[in-house]
Amino acid sequence: MAELLYTTRDFSPLGQPTAGVPMLLDGEMKLIEPACAWLLHIALVRGRSRSPETWRTYAEALFDWWQTLEANGWLWDDIGPDELAAYRNGMLEGGSQITGRAFARSTINARLRTVSRFYRWCEAVKLIDKAPVLTGLGPSRGRTFLAHVDARGGRGSINDLTLRTGRRLPRPAELEAVRTILRSMGQRDRLIAEWALTTGMRRMEIANLRLAELPAQSMTAGAALIPVGLSTTKGGKPRQVYPPLPLIDRTWSYVREERAVAIERARRRGRTSGDRVFLTSRATAMSPRRVGSVFYEAARKIGDPVTFHRLRHLFAATMLSILQREAVGRSDIKPLLALQTLLGHESIETTMIYLDVIAADIAHIDVTMDDLFRDLF
Repeated sequence: MAELLYTTRDFSPLGQPTAGVPMLLDGEMKLIEPACAWLLHIALVRGRSRSPETWRTYAEALFDWWQTLEANGWLWDDIGPDELAAYRNGMLEGGSQITGRAFARSTINARLRTVSRFYRWCEAVKLIDKAPVLTGLGPSRGRTFLAHVDARGGRGSINDLTLRTGRRLPRPAELEAVRTILRSMGQRDRLIAEWALTTGMRRMEIANLRLAELPAQSMTAGAALIPVGLSTTKGGKPRQVYPPLPLIDRTWSYVREERAVAIERARRRGRTSGDRVFLTSRATAMSPRRVGSVFYEAARKIGDPVTFHRLRHLFAATMLSILQREAVGRSDIKPLLALQTLLGHESIETTMIYLDVIAADIAHIDVTMDDLFRDLF
């Protein structure tokens, strides 16, 4: 069966060391050339996909597709709508091999679109005569506030094989459930969750937080807010977050204590450790997936399987309601624009969905920053 591997820093196809580029290999450990060529294009050539998280997402979708090809005896370059429909139906009927949970329709659609992108690229570079995915015109996901200047009249190209999903609002975690989960976690894992809860950071951003980005405690004395610059973000665009000062202090305590012990053990075994803030017990960097799974397992044990990403939704809904209250009678505060900056959204339309979240759940309107931070420190 196909295997998915990632390159080390010794890999340098363009003359400079590159790590984390995904590669697909077949059962004989030979490169699957069309897949690897596309993944190299995504990671090293295409200007709009500079984030390793984007590379990983595309690679996992293509890896799953190649396993499906092998399981069914299909030739990769002899694929039509029937095979793609069978692939879609298989995801509908089965669950994820990683989480064991059913695939969300949005996930199925995302994988179909990734496969479609791969075949369109293969067609463009003459690896195949014609891409197998049917496309047509249909209504876009929804009418946006810029629809009146859209030359397409609110209509866009859609894949005939994708599923109807409807409009789904983000689901913020329940604050009381989060408090219960946090009380059951160890020092490192609780700190990680608190960073997400109080800043809205994504799991990949927390996993890649570096010591050099953590403000020195001497900087926090007497300060109201200390910005933390993130160099690794979704889309690769740097941004700042504003963790509460007690969280910075407690993170440094973890660095000097639990983290230092793990590093010393690794040193005695002849291993080196990275510069990430949060490390495993073996002093290796925590992956974004592990960041999410640790929290999910702690939540599942108390009978409330809250996902890590719902901490970000809770922060966003809370912050928007606070900003709206602060903006009453003040023209200098723009709640949506401020929240867009804090969350690192590329488009304001993505941020606007939280207007509907707090309108649909009146409980979030009464949450204050004190409520969010109470009992955390």
